[in-house]
Amino acid sequence: MRKRVLVYSVSIILVGVFVTAIVSVCVGVSAYLNEKEQSLHLYVRLINQSIAKDFVDGTQLSMTEYADIFSRESGYRITFVDPSGTVLGDSKAGTGYVDMENHGDREEIIEAVQTGAGGSDRESKTFGREYLYAAEIGDGDPDRVFVTRIAMEVNKADIIMDQAIKSALLSSLIGIVFAAILALFYSKRLTRPVREMERRLTRTMDENRKAENIRREFVANVTHELKTPLTSIAGFVETIRDDKSIDEKTRDRFLDIISIESARLGRLIDDILIISDIESGRETNTEGDIDVVEAISEVAEVFAPLAKEAGIGILFDYSYEMHMGGNADRFKQMMANLIENAVKYSNADSEIRITAAKESGRIRISVKDEGIGISEEHMGRLFERFFRVDKSRSKAVGGTGLGLAIVKHIAALFDAEIEVKSKPGEGSEFTVVFKA
Repeated sequence: MRKRVLVYSVSIILVGVFVTAIVSVCVGVSAYLNEKEQSLHLYVRLINQSIAKDFVDGTQLSMTEYADIFSRESGYRITFVDPSGTVLGDSKAGTGYVDMENHGDREEIIEAVQTGAGGSDRESKTFGREYLYAAEIGDGDPDRVFVTRIAMEVNKADIIMDQAIKSALLSSLIGIVFAAILALFYSKRLTRPVREMERRLTRTMDENRKAENIRREFVANVTHELKTPLTSIAGFVETIRDDKSIDEKTRDRFLDIISIESARLGRLIDDILIISDIESGRETNTEGDIDVVEAISEVAEVFAPLAKEAGIGILFDYSYEMHMGGNADRFKQMMANLIENAVKYSNADSEIRITAAKESGRIRISVKDEGIGISEEHMGRLFERFFRVDKSRSKAVGGTGLGLAIVKHIAALFDAEIEVKSKPGEGSEFTVVFKA
């Protein structure tokens, strides 16, 4: 019986490892193509910027010349098409572009004309090879709108070999070894009554599924959040390095953007590390004496200049001195996130009121603003990592999407409760209740 269970278990796990390897390869190829498409879009934008600059400078070339120049620089095929689909220049066709068929039915061209940017992964009707396409609208001449398209030849077999197969084989090998050891170790337990085994397996599978979903979502969000500033930094660095004709004012503006994106990247990494430390259990709420009034006053003072610049007043109300045990640094960090959020999402000429009071053996600390507020539909996801109520405003003010997640985790360290009251257009009030 034990031998049969062992063989059956190992077989099932091996099948799972095999399927996982295949999925890993597919996901790897998809991720690689998505990353390349983003890079192609970035290069298309740089091409359009260069053409627009030439128009302003009065040095604009023909589309055929641009296609040839940018193709030599990038190694990719470059095509220019007018909104009706007529080819204006193509690096691969050369002067023969005039004989090329109308491109108005290409899906990336259609999408670019309709939305400003488009992409596809398909076989070229002109050359019979598979390409990854990225296209965007350009307007070097205000009287002549065109679509710039860049194409990278794709060989998925090579991509699988170069990008995915090694990691898939390694993970499969580790999975096989782990499966064999696990099956040998637990073979006795697998012969226990079926109902008990099913109950444990069901519970384990549910927990693993939840953990995997959380991990996958977190990795996807982190990848997306990191990719945005990195892509911006890379694009502007490449422009500064390659375009020696950039004037000093434009160069300084690009350097300012690089500095802002670098700072944003640093804040994001710091916030991720904070959450990781707390979730991993490596950090506990070390005992110490926290002077609540003094700590809040210090944090409010830090944000006072930012609030003043935005025309926002910060008031702090408290009745008397209050002390509690815990990690003072983490307490200040939690207050910093609450106050910073209040400043970022408040309207000009408004007021932020911070209150601290001791009630029934507990300390209640609240931060109330008169900002944009939060609708009821968003309340349930408010403390999720990377969830933003107003994505455009959050990114504009430099938010990482992790501030309230950090507040939730630090509150858990203190065994504190969080209460939220908010109405759209009327502001929000976040209250943290601590045991004194």
